[in-house]
Amino acid sequence: MADDATASAPPVPTADDGGTAVPPTTGPNDGADSAEPPKEDGTVAPADEPSKETKRERCVLEDFTQCSESHLWKLMMSFYDRKGVESWSQGIVPHFITCNAFIGAAYAKVLAGFIRDGMNPKSPEGVRLDPTEPLYIIELGTGSGKFSFYMLKALIEMKDTLDFPIDKLVYVMTDFTESNFNFWKDHPQLAPYFKSGQLDSAIFDAVNDESITLSNSGVVLGPGTVKNPICVVANYLFDTLCHDIFQVSPGLTPDGSGLLKEGLISVGSKRSDEPDPLEPEIIKRFDNHFRYDDISADYYKNEGGDEPHLERILKWYEQYFGSSSGGGGSILLPIGAIRAIRRLGAFTNGRAVVISGDKGNNNPEQFRGLLDPHIAVHGSFSVMVNYHAIGSYFTSRGGFALHNPQEEASLKVSTFVLTGDDTPCPTPGLDEDGSWLGDAISDRSDARASTCPHLCQAFSTAVDQFGPNDFFVLQKSLKEDSPAPPLKAVMALLKLGDWDPDVFYKFRDVILNQVPTCGHKLRNDLCRGIPRVWANYYMLDKDKDVAFEIGRFYYGIREYANALEYYTLSSDTIGQHHVTFHNMGLCYYSMGFPDRSLEFFAKSLEMNSEYEKAKSWKDKVAVELKNKEAGKGGPAPPPASGPPTSSTGQITSGYSDSSEEEEEEEEAAGAVGSVAPA
Repeated sequence: MADDATASAPPVPTADDGGTAVPPTTGPNDGADSAEPPKEDGTVAPADEPSKETKRERCVLEDFTQCSESHLWKLMMSFYDRKGVESWSQGIVPHFITCNAFIGAAYAKVLAGFIRDGMNPKSPEGVRLDPTEPLYIIELGTGSGKFSFYMLKALIEMKDTLDFPIDKLVYVMTDFTESNFNFWKDHPQLAPYFKSGQLDSAIFDAVNDESITLSNSGVVLGPGTVKNPICVVANYLFDTLCHDIFQVSPGLTPDGSGLLKEGLISVGSKRSDEPDPLEPEIIKRFDNHFRYDDISADYYKNEGGDEPHLERILKWYEQYFGSSSGGGGSILLPIGAIRAIRRLGAFTNGRAVVISGDKGNNNPEQFRGLLDPHIAVHGSFSVMVNYHAIGSYFTSRGGFALHNPQEEASLKVSTFVLTGDDTPCPTPGLDEDGSWLGDAISDRSDARASTCPHLCQAFSTAVDQFGPNDFFVLQKSLKEDSPAPPLKAVMALLKLGDWDPDVFYKFRDVILNQVPTCGHKLRNDLCRGIPRVWANYYMLDKDKDVAFEIGRFYYGIREYANALEYYTLSSDTIGQHHVTFHNMGLCYYSMGFPDRSLEFFAKSLEMNSEYEKAKSWKDKVAVELKNKEAGKGGPAPPPASGPPTSSTGQITSGYSDSSEEEEEEEEAAGAVGSVAPA
């Protein structure tokens, strides 16, 4: 018989999943698959027309104001400041799509491509690296630190092929909230990297601060202080930084360009009164109104030298949407992101590489139509990122952009490069020759990108061909569209995602139910990979006890010593639980140590005296030991002959009887966890 033939395994005692231990939780899920899909119209969506009653009761928090200066962004800051890490650990903010082992490795590959170009003496001077100086990777809006863990881990594992001294690479986690900062400092998975000096952290407001003070090394990063290009990572950040709103009405000017208007916003609430104007719950009650006033393209006046670049971008949109047949366009300009890039680029005299993933668009066709901006609410709120405008900004400054052209994507990933060779913008009479209109910007960007072939190849491989969004879609589809996917398919997904713990946890039912009877080859492949699941584990959501599920995996294949190791890790990391002690008792019993098993059944009952399964096994083992002492029975059967069976002999998963339901998009619904509440 071939090894892959279905094996018939003798039954084993059922390691308890604690089906009666935990009621369904009422809090939100972890947002694992809550990445909001792009709207059909891209950046904007029709605004609901408030009823007369709504208008009468509306609390006006602020009259019509330039969007980037509005109360909107104060509420955003208040949300993250007050919620802290709970925004991610409790699933208020979606995060799986940007916090998994696959995306960490993908970004590491893109950065490695940039490093390889930077170490090539034939590359443009603006991207060259000095291996005797630190290469700083600044993550903006780090949040929980989970992505940082995966990207830094992937980079360190690439050290032998990175073309840059690994000890000169410094990853810097930044956020504006002190609670997040403190969470990182105390996190066990980050501690080794802090100790080695390859990880540092700082409190940093990406839009307003001019320098970064690293908490571990004490180094201050500021204008002109960094020798190598600054590397910036920004996931789900640009959509939360301040934006400005513009519209272009078609064909209303003598030169054929559109009529440019700015969108002003009046932030309001559906309630008649809001005693605390910074209460984050107001976000759920938004009742915002918009107004549009005529402006000229030289709209920005005090942008640190970026005024001509921003004017060039607005003029491009005037021309592009000016056709009388096109219906005009509605544009969100991510001015907060541009300000952050300008400040960070100043550290290195305008040399930077930025890798960013967010919900957004890089095709201006997605901006057609005169509509109010869509503001998505998911605990906090966000808007669609205009990656086209960011790419145009980089190109106007002498750099280039790499975009993933895929339009149907919950996560758009782009890479941008500044070489320090800013192209001067003539003023007044900006670009009167039209040399920056139409396809001119994208043509210049493509020509410059060709000078960094390794970066382009890495981006193509790690993002375009099969990237973070594709991985997200694949795992989601396998979970939702296949009620009982074959174990081989789950195994392939785990390998593709570098044995990501969240993916393992999602498919634990399939693994635990099928592994006892799968072929030896497939079982061996799983056994080789499962330790990687734990190596990639980043503690965040205590409702997901990954160590407990790994323990049950090993119990299902009768590797009781390994099962005990992970049950112990579960107790150490998540906390003691009567079900865990009960399962440890089963392990010891199955290994032929009834005395030891009795101790753990007793520990289980100490925590929950009504736990019937532990009671039953404690009584059973006590009788066996008594009979043994009286000479009426032998010891518990050794593992080779197979331990006694339960009434069903089935392997189920989690502390809950219910399988984990896939989280719905835009919804933070309650999900049954695998751990009882304390």
